[in-house]
Amino acid sequence: MATVVTLGMIKPDAVASGKAGLIIAHLQREGFVIRAARLVRMTRPQAAAFYEVHRGRPFYAELVEFMTSGPCFPMALENEDAVKAFRTAIGATDPAEAEPGTVRKLY
Repeated sequence: MATVVTLGMIKPDAVASGKAGLIIAHLQREGFVIRAARLVRMTRPQAAAFYEVHRGRPFYAELVEFMTSGPCFPMALENEDAVKAFRTAIGATDPAEAEPGTVRKLY
């Protein structure tokens, strides 16, 4: 199967708590190759545009606020079936429901 590139983002709380390196190492152990990465602080307009798909949902304003609260670390990640592999590696959105050994359960 050909490799695919997907977007992964280490969010502001994980960057602030010093977990970015652990998360990157975990993803590399899962077979991801980092093709590009950059520490950035999103502006409100950037976060609003990025999360536009969620506009109108109750959590939208809080999400934009959170994503602009500090630096985040977007990455271009390459792997076979990258989207599925990334979702598996990071785990369920709710950390309480994430499988053991996933990013959201570990960090």
